[in-house]
Amino acid sequence: MFDKIMSNLLGDSETFDKWDALQPADSDYMLFSPTAVGYNSTAEQIYLFQNLLIGFTPESSILDIGCGRADMRKFINELYDISPIYTGVDLNPLMSDAAKRKYDYDIIVGNFETTKFENHDWVVASGVFTERRCETEQEDMQRILDNIDQMYQLANSVVSFNLLSPINTKQYDGFFYVHPGLILDILIEKYQYVLVRHNYSKDVFTVTINKTK
Repeated sequence: MFDKIMSNLLGDSETFDKWDALQPADSDYMLFSPTAVGYNSTAEQIYLFQNLLIGFTPESSILDIGCGRADMRKFINELYDISPIYTGVDLNPLMSDAAKRKYDYDIIVGNFETTKFENHDWVVASGVFTERRCETEQEDMQRILDNIDQMYQLANSVVSFNLLSPINTKQYDGFFYVHPGLILDILIEKYQYVLVRHNYSKDVFTVTINKTK
């Protein structure tokens, strides 16, 4: 497993560079560019997937919120040599078309806040909470906390998601930044078993909530 993870991180640099350089006018942009699904690079996407899935086991089912092209399903498939029990949902219908074209996989098009799902072992959201969605920071914070609680209710075992940190990084208009210490305090008080991983970049960190020890 360690060798597979290292292989994923290192990847095929020539292919990664080709995908990273794709522009919106290129025919393969929606299928291969990491920018089309909210990442700076293909390597970053893979690293964050691994952060989100630490402790994941092959028999676990997973609900992927904001799934984009369902790249996470492919990542799990390659890492564990399985076809995972996977449900993906995304607001953008272009992502549904890309998932079908790239992996021949059907995702749900819709808002996870109003869509009914069966419970899954893992509930994951990557990049869903990075952009501002409300008029004030207080409203944005409350909406994120409400979304986390929705995810928690849908999870049998684990909830995992990414946030942007305001510490030692430049902040941009239209994006929402949450101090990792603040979110850790709030979530520990409510859910108890919480882990923050600020181990990749200055601005992105991963939160994992375990429903059991």
